[in-house]
Amino acid sequence: MRKTIKVIIYSILSFFVIFMVFLGLVYHQVSEEASTRVERGVIDRIILSESPVYYDDGKTPIGVYFQKIHRKYIHYRAIPTLFIKALVASEDRNFFSHPGFDFKAIIRAFIANIKAGRIVQGGSTITQQAAKNIFKRQKRTYTAKFKELIQALLLENSYTKEEIIEIYINQFFVTGFGKGLKIAAEYFFGKDAEDLDLVESAFIAGSVKGPNRYNPFTKKTEAEKQEAMRRAKIRKNYVLKNMLLMKYVTQEQYLKAVEREVPFKEGRVTYRLNVILDYIREQLESDYFRNIMRQQGIENIATSGVSIYTSIDKEIQDGALKSIRRHLPLLDVKLSGYDANLLQEKYSELSAEIPDRPKDNLLFLGRVTSINSNIRNPSLIVGWDKGGGIIEYEGLKDMGEAWLKWKLGDWAVFDKRHVPDFLKEFNVGDLVPVEYIETQGKNGKRRLMLLKIPELEGGVIVLHKGKVKAMVGGFFNRFFNRAAYAKRQLGSIFKPIVYTAALQLKWNTLDPLLNMRDMYRFENTFYLPKPDHIPKSRKVSMTWAGVKSENLATVWLLYHLTDRLNMGEFRHVVKLLGLDRKRNESYGEYVKRIRDVHGVVVNREALMEAAFEESKKEIESDIIFSGLEDALDNLNRLHFKLDTNKLNLEEYNQDEISRLYFLGLGYQRLRSLNFEMKRRFEKIRHLSDLYAKKEAPDLREALSGALSYFYLAEYETYGSRIIYSEDTDHLNLSNAHQITPELVLEKIEGIDIKEIWIDGLIPSEVLDLLQSNMKKIYKRFLNHKRYDVEILYRVRDFRTLVNLFYVKQLANEMGIYTRLDPVLSFPLGPNSISILEAAISYQTIMSGHLSHTKDRMSSSMGPIITKIVDREGETIWEYKPQSQKILTGEVSGPVMEILRMIIENGTGRNAKDAVRLSMEFESGTFDIPIPSFGKTGTANRYTNSSFVGFIPGLTEDKGEFDIQEGYVISSYVGYDDNRPLKGNHVTIYGASGALPLWIDVANSIANSTEYKKKLQIADLAFGMQSLGRLRHEGLRPVTISSISGLRDLGKEEKRPEKHLQLFSNVDIIEDRVILRRVFEPLQGAYNAEKTGN
Repeated sequence: MRKTIKVIIYSILSFFVIFMVFLGLVYHQVSEEASTRVERGVIDRIILSESPVYYDDGKTPIGVYFQKIHRKYIHYRAIPTLFIKALVASEDRNFFSHPGFDFKAIIRAFIANIKAGRIVQGGSTITQQAAKNIFKRQKRTYTAKFKELIQALLLENSYTKEEIIEIYINQFFVTGFGKGLKIAAEYFFGKDAEDLDLVESAFIAGSVKGPNRYNPFTKKTEAEKQEAMRRAKIRKNYVLKNMLLMKYVTQEQYLKAVEREVPFKEGRVTYRLNVILDYIREQLESDYFRNIMRQQGIENIATSGVSIYTSIDKEIQDGALKSIRRHLPLLDVKLSGYDANLLQEKYSELSAEIPDRPKDNLLFLGRVTSINSNIRNPSLIVGWDKGGGIIEYEGLKDMGEAWLKWKLGDWAVFDKRHVPDFLKEFNVGDLVPVEYIETQGKNGKRRLMLLKIPELEGGVIVLHKGKVKAMVGGFFNRFFNRAAYAKRQLGSIFKPIVYTAALQLKWNTLDPLLNMRDMYRFENTFYLPKPDHIPKSRKVSMTWAGVKSENLATVWLLYHLTDRLNMGEFRHVVKLLGLDRKRNESYGEYVKRIRDVHGVVVNREALMEAAFEESKKEIESDIIFSGLEDALDNLNRLHFKLDTNKLNLEEYNQDEISRLYFLGLGYQRLRSLNFEMKRRFEKIRHLSDLYAKKEAPDLREALSGALSYFYLAEYETYGSRIIYSEDTDHLNLSNAHQITPELVLEKIEGIDIKEIWIDGLIPSEVLDLLQSNMKKIYKRFLNHKRYDVEILYRVRDFRTLVNLFYVKQLANEMGIYTRLDPVLSFPLGPNSISILEAAISYQTIMSGHLSHTKDRMSSSMGPIITKIVDREGETIWEYKPQSQKILTGEVSGPVMEILRMIIENGTGRNAKDAVRLSMEFESGTFDIPIPSFGKTGTANRYTNSSFVGFIPGLTEDKGEFDIQEGYVISSYVGYDDNRPLKGNHVTIYGASGALPLWIDVANSIANSTEYKKKLQIADLAFGMQSLGRLRHEGLRPVTISSISGLRDLGKEEKRPEKHLQLFSNVDIIEDRVILRRVFEPLQGAYNAEKTGN
């Protein structure tokens, strides 16, 4: 027994000795490592660490975070006592009494971590937090924590408490602009640190570990700002409560301070970064990157000294910025002219932001010293501090041309004759923005280009393989990032998303779409879309709806999006959208959800309308068999109920209303007319019999009255028709006349009442067939519960709900993260999104994939950071994209073909052959057009002009065009206050505003070093148009009409020069074109990829 006890005692002693030796070794190792870092000079260098940000070459710096200009050191004696008390109360109550660590806090944190099963609480003192920032902690582990404890002891042995407070207060992270208390005071409250009051001190002290959580200035929406301010108040009050418990404040001070909101007032901290650095800063401040940093032992990025590498290509970025600065002033002058007098006040206000002398090839402000209006040699002489230059005709021409278009219209062409009038806008002494032209003037003066600082703004973003290659957020490219955060209505940019949805749901790009004015009802609301031009065809293909940006056809397609699905396919889509009945959901609960949450009411009228729609489909074959195909178009457009009183027709004049053909296509109205026609026809038969026996004047008058609504019409195509109409205002009676009693006597026996056309729209026979069939179907429906999917499948409101939810969900899967309203005007762009989101969605069309990080980030986290390296050169994070298949080639291929045709024959034709790759060799200059794809967008009321599209890249191995290597470019121009882009004589559309800017950026890409280096020079001799992979291999060429985009060539059949070729999903068998259709809803592409189909 004694022997056993001895063994136990010796074992314990041995373990204790080994443990103490281990602690000694660790202490020695940590002391060795820390011996130099604990020196004040080293600590100061760490506090003053910079974080450089590089372009994609890894060498050229974009800028630096925590630069010297952003450092404002504060000594202990200048730190407000209130703030020191607030910091201690918030972070370390026993700071002035512990030796560097707080044993109670460590035990408390240990228990909390044991309960959580992971490290959730640190228990760190202010000394330990300072040590973490000075001595790099490898990981968030207990070993690292122990090392940190020893480092804190060393810090306490080397410095006084006051010095440690001073070190800590100058190193905590505030924002990408800087760090420390002085920056925090200026940034959050616009004041000196010495002037902070109790509430302000409590807030800053409480936010030192995570300021972004409480920072309203970095939030994009009002809701996010309010949430940040709510959190800030809670955190401030937590600190105040601790101060009260520690008797740092009185009860009265506490109660007053608790009630106050945090008085945020964004101050000016030296200067703002450009939008790229701002964007990266916001990403680094996000929870996503903060967690990554913590995992690597970096608690405070402000002292980490990390280097940040980005995907930004300097050549493309410079080209995009140059394009914005070239086009915005020109467009602004076209819209508002160039009145130098009115601009003087604005330029004076901006003088602090704009250089007053040449700098980095950017625009700068000079002052007019002389004006020469001579037509032969006009000029403005401009001077600045220690320099001067001349604006000759070449430097005046662009602004002068834009000014002349503002004055006269887009047709005007500027030449030297107009210069004297233009120069009247200027006076000696005026400030004018200028930039250098590379060549020297004849008199040795620097030649200048006249510019204007525009009110008009815009943005550009370029993506390549999911990463941001260029980002310009406005004319100055500072302050607000319009490329990432401006939510704009981008107009028809949304149409390709609707076409994508349709192709997933069994439509084909050659399917005919109705391209006529019509009314669309959804849950007691009525939508009447307007065309922005006069359609040339009543029906167009889906391709042509995109090419000519047809509003009417695309809205019609959205309304009929799921019409080609059978019951099983429709059920599948409904389930994907979460609109099906859940496993544990009762029928009553399901009814309540669909009816009360989603607004689909299935009452008797809804069932009758469903029976009506079903009847229209069922009788179609009977109508064709009866030879009444002419009635099919109107039958398909027939509305069950058309209440014109609920339509907003106030903006239409009487002539426009008379041309709204669909207003007559109300079933209930036509049914009533049909009933009245039959009653009158029986009266006519009776009167005609009497009149045949006795041709008395009174009988003729009675018969004429009965015939007053009957007309005989002669048509070249249809032959003779009898029309019954009680309101002829909307009828074209040029080829018709009222039926006379004599004509009735002659033809009464040959008139078949069933063949009389009601209002000239639909024969009586068809209305009778429709009505009788409706009754049968309605009885059949009564055998089902009203909210069974068999009924909902046929209820128009539910089907429309599914259609709208589908395009909304698809847009989200394609990369649009903004909350979208599911409305029938969806294709026309009523939802406001960023051009970054637009670019991501078009990238999905281009590649079929959505690229994102492991934790799929929001649009405010578009991949731009590629790598983060610590001060020792170790990579602590690297971008590893995860590509999710969203669209198969069967879907993305035809949509890309639409986008190609838009450039070739549609609204984007200004870009055709406008993007060119130029290379000079001894043998000559090669100038090759780059294929382009894209879509114009013009917002409602012309508030925005946008263009989103892409150009192919080149393969690494063969230097061939490959769309999978492509670059996506998204651009817009518009006023920040959403004023219409309309001047006296000029209106800016998608093609005239954003497209020229887009073309410039595309040319910057095509002529960049990175793009050209993949080029195989041997291929240039043969041209490159035929090379590479630019379309899905399954597409086949089809001849289409240049008017409708349909295979039915109509009058063009005998004019081959009018024919166009389109590539579509078709099979061609013995000269027969068979349209292929696919069913790949939402995750269909992803599932197909998984199963290998």
